[in-house]
Amino acid sequence: MYQIDKAAFGAFVAALRRERGMTQRDLAEKLFVSDKAVSKWETGVSLPDISLLAPLAEALGATAAELLAGRRLEGAEPVSPGEADALVRRVLDLTGEKPSRGGPDRRKWGARYGLCLLLAAAEMALLVHGMITDAGNWLTYYPAALMTALSAGFGLYFCLFALTRLPWYHDVGRINMYCDGPLRMNVPGVRFTNRNWPHILRGVRIWCLLAMTGSGAVCLAAKWALGPGPVATWLPMAFLPGLLAAVYVPGRRYADTAKK
Repeated sequence: MYQIDKAAFGAFVAALRRERGMTQRDLAEKLFVSDKAVSKWETGVSLPDISLLAPLAEALGATAAELLAGRRLEGAEPVSPGEADALVRRVLDLTGEKPSRGGPDRRKWGARYGLCLLLAAAEMALLVHGMITDAGNWLTYYPAALMTALSAGFGLYFCLFALTRLPWYHDVGRINMYCDGPLRMNVPGVRFTNRNWPHILRGVRIWCLLAMTGSGAVCLAAKWALGPGPVATWLPMAFLPGLLAAVYVPGRRYADTAKK
């Protein structure tokens, strides 16, 4: 009773698109999906993901409620409680399963992150102590402290809160961006899909744990062995190429199996 009429939805989307003089490819480019996905919406084969409802409405010059209703709603047209309830239920119908965060092994990665955080905190304390007591060489410790803090922040997100499954449109489009709230990860040359994303996620998690525990360690070791200087200062930055490798290697390796 409350499910979206896919045929009416698709016909309405197609009519609005034509009114604005857009092709299916034009609309697809605005939404970062494939024109095949737009074609499926318009023919009633499938519905867009809930996250696309607002940008789709904006691109078509309509409201989200009008898309759900499959028709234009006049500004003064009253909406009865029953119609309002139907619209809400249609949104829920679009939503489907809520995205999983952290995955089934969240507790395992959380424990690993907690252990590494303790080690990183100890190293950070030594770095801060060095910056205070050896103020003339504070720059020797600063890059390592910055790298430790940043990788710990990213590690908290990727180990505990990152999406373990991407929205379905990643599997039909060619999207090289991961978006989750304010976080944006744009990687040219890598198509994010649900085939390669688990491998990318694992690689980024491992990098975060290694960077947050290794940055301070290599800085302090180089400082102890060689004294203050460019080696101790910039050696922790060697972890940065590892982040690119953690994304590019699995992203490209599993790209062929990700293609439909």
